[in-house]
Amino acid sequence: MRFYLIIFFVISAFSQVNADIERRAAIDIGSGGTKVAIADVDTETNQIVQVILDTSFPVPYQASLDKSTDGTFDRETKDLGIKVFKEIKEIADQHQVQKIVAIATSAFRKANDSKAFITEIEKQTKIHVQIIPQREEGEIAFFSALASGEYNPKEAIVWDIGTGSLQITTANNNEGLTVYMGEQMGSVAFKNYIVDAIQENDIEDTISPNPISEEDLRAADSYARAFGRKAYPIIKEKIRAQGTVLGIGRLFYHSIRPYASEGEVITRSGLRNFIESSLNKTDEELHNPFAHLDVSNCILTLAIMKALHIQEIRPIETTTTRGLLISSSYWMTEK
Repeated sequence: MRFYLIIFFVISAFSQVNADIERRAAIDIGSGGTKVAIADVDTETNQIVQVILDTSFPVPYQASLDKSTDGTFDRETKDLGIKVFKEIKEIADQHQVQKIVAIATSAFRKANDSKAFITEIEKQTKIHVQIIPQREEGEIAFFSALASGEYNPKEAIVWDIGTGSLQITTANNNEGLTVYMGEQMGSVAFKNYIVDAIQENDIEDTISPNPISEEDLRAADSYARAFGRKAYPIIKEKIRAQGTVLGIGRLFYHSIRPYASEGEVITRSGLRNFIESSLNKTDEELHNPFAHLDVSNCILTLAIMKALHIQEIRPIETTTTRGLLISSSYWMTEK
């Protein structure tokens, strides 16, 4: 993908008096929930003119797979997923959406019954769903982070941690994008690694890794840092050159930022202080309904920051649906 396309997608262009405005809905079926955004998009400049709706619906696809003995979604999860799609279709109709694009990511790449389930969704809602490769997931996150035009596309490193996978994306020297991927390094996947491999508990019976001991922390930190060290040279070069690391999505903005930020950035010292204060405490003692993920999310983030010598992360309150709304290749043939 050529760099001029990146510029086309993410840099604001001159508004046109007779701009062709199209109302679009972008649906991102993640491993822990389904995100949807509805917006008016200028098809000439490929820029978002107005966001009508930006919300999400929890559907535990990855959790369903984790409990499965045959790599399939259970019926309860699929019924909830279809219910959510029907609700999204109603919302889209109410807002007179002209085109809809829906993508599915990590959990659907893994599930043995994902294609059959997608066929079921399409029959009941008439919404076509594409299972995208992880590389495309990273590219969409890159476009989403830079859609405002606030950051330099050549210098930015965009980090996205989902429920089931992780992507770090940056522009390379060949006028394209380089995506470093971890299919098993998402938020829930990393939490399950602590529960299963480190603490030797059954993930079906153990939801939370807390309390986490200092020994658990050292093992989890070592595992995540080993992954981080394998990142591609271009990503390490950008970080050494003090490129801007952007943390996209709800995990960075809502799970990590409240506990580990100093001003507008997430810092290593902030993460370290939160982790140290959370050790050897139960979820109840942490007084946080999301403690079963927040602590391990911070451990994962700090470990990779150390491995890549990242000093700070700038969290962005946006989701991949923003990039999906303006990624023109998804809208060429959609009706």
